[in-house]
Amino acid sequence: MGARLTAFENRATVDMEIRVFIPPDRPDRYWMIIRVKPGEVKKVLTKKLCNWKEYFPTEKSENHIFLMVFMDGIYTGVTLLPWEAKKYAKIIGYYVDDCQVILKGVRFTFTTFFGLK
Repeated sequence: MGARLTAFENRATVDMEIRVFIPPDRPDRYWMIIRVKPGEVKKVLTKKLCNWKEYFPTEKSENHIFLMVFMDGIYTGVTLLPWEAKKYAKIIGYYVDDCQVILKGVRFTFTTFFGLK
């Protein structure tokens, strides 16, 4: 059984960043930054996003992990939780007419098994 991946796709015309934040760190310190250029798909190991105890066993923090979405370097107000990243096989980010950021998740089902690229 292989590792589970989550794909982040950027359908906007600006750069998209997903920054992994674990409080009580400083608000400008992030554990990981995933940069996705316009029109690009970036695949990330879901374990890396959600299981920080495995990668950093000395950390004693029991706090929640937040995945903060930035577009063109500006925080959009959209936050993902790790269980939301685990639930979807692909997360698509794009703009609507009034410059509001929308994230759409695509679940992994048998019908989409051969369709995801």
